[in-house]
Amino acid sequence: MKRYFALGTYTEDILFGTGEVFHGKGKGISICEFDDGNIRESSRIQVRNPSFLCLNEAKRKLYAVNEMKEYQGVFGGGLTQLSYDEEGRMEIEKEFPTKGTDPCHVAIAPDGSFLAVSNFASGAVTIFRLDQDGNIVGEGQLYQHQGSSVHPVRQKGPHAHSAIFAPDCRRMYVPDLGVDQVLAYSWSADQVEREMKADLDVLKGSGPRFGEFDQNGKNFYLIHEIGSQVRHYAYKNGRMVQREMVSTLPEDFQGENICADLHITPDGKWLYASNRGHDSLACFKLDQEGNMEFSGTYPCGGKTPRNFSVDPDGRYLLVGNQDSDRIAVMEIGSQGQLKQTGQYECGSPVCIRFFEKPPFNR
Repeated sequence: MKRYFALGTYTEDILFGTGEVFHGKGKGISICEFDDGNIRESSRIQVRNPSFLCLNEAKRKLYAVNEMKEYQGVFGGGLTQLSYDEEGRMEIEKEFPTKGTDPCHVAIAPDGSFLAVSNFASGAVTIFRLDQDGNIVGEGQLYQHQGSSVHPVRQKGPHAHSAIFAPDCRRMYVPDLGVDQVLAYSWSADQVEREMKADLDVLKGSGPRFGEFDQNGKNFYLIHEIGSQVRHYAYKNGRMVQREMVSTLPEDFQGENICADLHITPDGKWLYASNRGHDSLACFKLDQEGNMEFSGTYPCGGKTPRNFSVDPDGRYLLVGNQDSDRIAVMEIGSQGQLKQTGQYECGSPVCIRFFEKPPFNR
């Protein structure tokens, strides 16, 4: 079945939290066709450092963070709202300052009432309200995190990294790599508030980055960037209970590694996590209770797998290899094994987001 995905890239230089200056080679945002393992670009638009994307298919909108420390002469990064039409054309509609530096993630609330932007470098979350047509209205409201943790370079201050919405209540979880906590927020159509009693503390120095609930909403999986681990929580009625914590690396690995992304296959049988350094995808088998069994690691088809995405049919996994300028196409086997079947050359791929339904009338 033909599928489509939106691709975000780094287009210019950026200073990462690791101290490395990365030289972006991307061309902006693309919408790509994916058909039987083959990728073809359908359209493209120039946007500055669109490192993470969020789709609003019901309103034919696309939102992209502009991961920068200053955007259009204003402190902090930006948030760009785009539309796409049935012929495949994208158009920039609005641009907003996020009031925080290096925004790296954007997510839409389940009811479509707001966007949550995570500003990594300054450690803050910005909430942008949406109207009934999916348009950003008003200025963003900033929620500044506070604190630090034990890593002398990576955890001198807060570093908000993503926002994940609970499946059964109006709560939003924000992993903060810099303070070793997952900070909780309650939300309604009218307001967002911190809910400190629901915060999660994690192992010091582990650096939580991103999480995902399983399909039945009973389990939550949190990836730790610095610690190269996945932590599994049982979830019920807004309460998290830790079940296990597993490494993403083979026991004999001795090099440097930091994790990035984590996703579960549509059938709920397999969880994958990306390793940067080991340059691999770790595979875990999930049983009926959500417990994890390490099944091995597979080469990611390039260098620095920043982001990856499982196609909605569960047949393929696409890996954005940031430092080798290519997307690797992986076929998912019956036992969760990954086999590279192709690749697509593009500059600095950092975000791959599949559409649930075709965006074009073709």
